[in-house]
Amino acid sequence: MAAAPTDVRVTRPSADATRERILVAALDLFADVSFEGATTREIAARAGVSQPSLNYHFRSKDDLWRAAVGVLFAELDASMSERIEGLRGVDQVTTAKLVIRDFITFSAAHPQLHRIITQESKGEGQRIDWLVDEHIRPLYELTTAMFRDLAEQGAVPDIPAPFLYYILTGAGPTIFVLAPECRRLAGFDPLSPESVETHADAVIGLLFGPE
Repeated sequence: MAAAPTDVRVTRPSADATRERILVAALDLFADVSFEGATTREIAARAGVSQPSLNYHFRSKDDLWRAAVGVLFAELDASMSERIEGLRGVDQVTTAKLVIRDFITFSAAHPQLHRIITQESKGEGQRIDWLVDEHIRPLYELTTAMFRDLAEQGAVPDIPAPFLYYILTGAGPTIFVLAPECRRLAGFDPLSPESVETHADAVIGLLFGPE
């Protein structure tokens, strides 16, 4: 018996590459000028594709925004999960320090993530609701649980876990988000490997105290 036809679209490798270029261009533009400031026409131009090609892959600008942000959070989740899995059996303080270092390294490589969160946090709306519910809340819950355990052990200051979370997510990525200012103001590139390591040391020292 012949198989019934389906509506599943088969994606060719060339289509995958086009979609990837669109997502990369979209992420950069959304981070630079916000969702409201970005246009699909400019995203298509940055990606080197036609407007009809972009429309083929993404039904709307909102659909594209969610896909681009989702890719970045998926990379962060995969990076953190791999690190935690590799540290099974290691004590919690050492694990926490290494995970925080990886988070800062990721933030240096992907400052778009925190720029987009900052932009969407300027007001209320469906996009920040989606960001929190879909991606940020699970990370927040894991991080605050970690800080509560560490505080009970005396490894970090006895400060409510939500404040420690915002100390980390504020102190960690900000220097990379403000990299153009830092280059002009402090005279060094915060995105250089040496600066990223120095900054990670500083944030870990801030949270855990001197070794």
